[in-house]
Amino acid sequence: MKALIVWLLTLLILLCRTSHGQSVSGVINTYYQVTAVNTPSNTLTVSNASGLSVGQRVLIYQAKGTIYNTSNTATFGDITTFNAAGAYEFNTICTINGNNVQLRDQFVNSYSVGGQVQLVTMPSYSSVTISGAVTAGSWDPTAGTGGIVALEASGTITLSADIDVSGQGFQGGPLVNWPSPTYDCSFFDSYTAYYYPFQTSGNFTGGKKGEGVGAYTTGEEYGRGKLVNGGGGGNNTNTGGGGGGNYGAGGAGGQRAGVTGFNCQGLNPGIGGLSLSTYGYSTGSNRIFFGGGGGEGHENNGVGTPGGNGGGIIILSAPTISGLGGRLLADGAIGANTACLDSTQAEGDGGGGGGAGGAILLNASSITGAISAEARGGKGSNSSNRVPDCLGPGGGGGGGAIWAAGASFPGTVTATVTGGANGIVSLGNTKLSCQGAASGATAGAAGAAKSGYAAPSSAGTTCTVLALSDLKYFKADPSGVDVVLSWELSSPDMSATIRDFVVQRSTDAARFTTIVSLPGGMDSSLYGYTDAAPNMEGALYYRLAWQHNDGSWSYSRIVAVSMGPGPATFSFRLQPNPALQHMTLTVFSTEDGNASVAIASAQGQMIQSFRTTLHKGANTIPVDLRILAPATYFLIVEEGGRRMVKPFIKKGE
Repeated sequence: MKALIVWLLTLLILLCRTSHGQSVSGVINTYYQVTAVNTPSNTLTVSNASGLSVGQRVLIYQAKGTIYNTSNTATFGDITTFNAAGAYEFNTICTINGNNVQLRDQFVNSYSVGGQVQLVTMPSYSSVTISGAVTAGSWDPTAGTGGIVALEASGTITLSADIDVSGQGFQGGPLVNWPSPTYDCSFFDSYTAYYYPFQTSGNFTGGKKGEGVGAYTTGEEYGRGKLVNGGGGGNNTNTGGGGGGNYGAGGAGGQRAGVTGFNCQGLNPGIGGLSLSTYGYSTGSNRIFFGGGGGEGHENNGVGTPGGNGGGIIILSAPTISGLGGRLLADGAIGANTACLDSTQAEGDGGGGGGAGGAILLNASSITGAISAEARGGKGSNSSNRVPDCLGPGGGGGGGAIWAAGASFPGTVTATVTGGANGIVSLGNTKLSCQGAASGATAGAAGAAKSGYAAPSSAGTTCTVLALSDLKYFKADPSGVDVVLSWELSSPDMSATIRDFVVQRSTDAARFTTIVSLPGGMDSSLYGYTDAAPNMEGALYYRLAWQHNDGSWSYSRIVAVSMGPGPATFSFRLQPNPALQHMTLTVFSTEDGNASVAIASAQGQMIQSFRTTLHKGANTIPVDLRILAPATYFLIVEEGGRRMVKPFIKKGE
């Protein structure tokens, strides 16, 4: 009995350890610029593959690539061909050869590196807790990398702290000053163009457009025309920039008002960025976008404000996401200029438009606990703080998107996707006649909280992830209706470098399902697991994955086992498990005989036992669990000197 108690306690400890998790904070993703895409070989070339490893989970994302109208008319920035902007998918690294990274699953999308494609490492955990603030690496508009937090777990993601990518999407139009006398304005000019090139002198100037899903066109970077979902810059003189767009459109910038005599006019502020709601965020068009950057307010005195940056992207994928006080934040930002007394209020120049909210994806079948998720548009900047003038404020950024799996949006998630408020002529303005005026500036449109999310799905695999040198073997052997899996590491020391083992099963050697996660770090080179009663005939395929302490994954070769129509040895199975009031014990016997059946607590105390007659073949025996309290127990079957033990869980009502 003492030996049985020790054995049961050891097994219980192992079972409890399978649900352990890890705590993370800071920047958890790494970003790689993709320089070439070879679709036939399913290969990406990155600028530098250092840090990537075989078996690692990754996200592919293309930020731009949209073709737009470039005529100097009101249609500037309208979409003509959307292309692959916003396309994304998840994959696993199969091989690495230099900077060429071959991926396991066939590409879902066609990518173009001209649209700024990045490869993002995607940490995978058994269960994980966000214990401190998590954020993304900053979006780099030159390399086209950063701005995304993406992670997955086979168990639960617990939010005890914030994940915040606010202001980490497309950049707002930066500050560009057009000072007199090199640059000037004229009462007789109205400055109506929708784009301007960079000027070395003269009057025809405008604030820089905010960044969007279409690239800047050389010689057309400035002025009031929108850059698809990037807000337009305010035109001369001192008008406000337009807000960036995402799901919701950006608001318009404001005019310069109260002009008298022969003062310069300011009648053509930035136009708000487009809504992208019809180009993504649906099962038919599974695209996601950074929030568009706000347009810069026109500046000629060095005290304007730039456009605000758009929000970044958050992707969480796990069976369960649990709220424990942490928030998900992908808000657009308000532009700021430290040369101003209040950095977010322009003084003697136009105000910048707010950045649009970003995107949050919640790919979970269960969301528990209260979670606050925000993808709000940024506020447009106020103007004319501390000056006696009525210059143009910025437009508000459009709201982003929060997209959750399931037929209805989860009730435990409070989603905020409001558009950003427009700026006003500052209450700190010394010209009372226009204090608080919007002067034509408008708020951004609201975004959306949507249900029905489904991750992009590949049509099949292109290669097999090969075993690495840290695994000696991985075997699968049939044992009755069970399959006994065993593996050995190259040395016991290797176990200290492994966080988790994940056993996966497939019926077609292509699509694998995780059946159990087991802890590493056991100071042993030998491991095993019994896949209890798959109840399947024909070939079964198994694969072992193991996660290293640095978060990277390795995979074994696939092993196959043939399951016949019936067991060849003494064995049993329990169904269902966990169980509520009753459970069925099926004993497979190779001969007629008798067996004893017992139930023991986790502490080894025998709670009930009985004897039963067995016939050769399958024997179905009902087991009444109503007298048991909810807990973990062990069922023991002894027959002819053979004993088998399996754990089961009695659920609560």
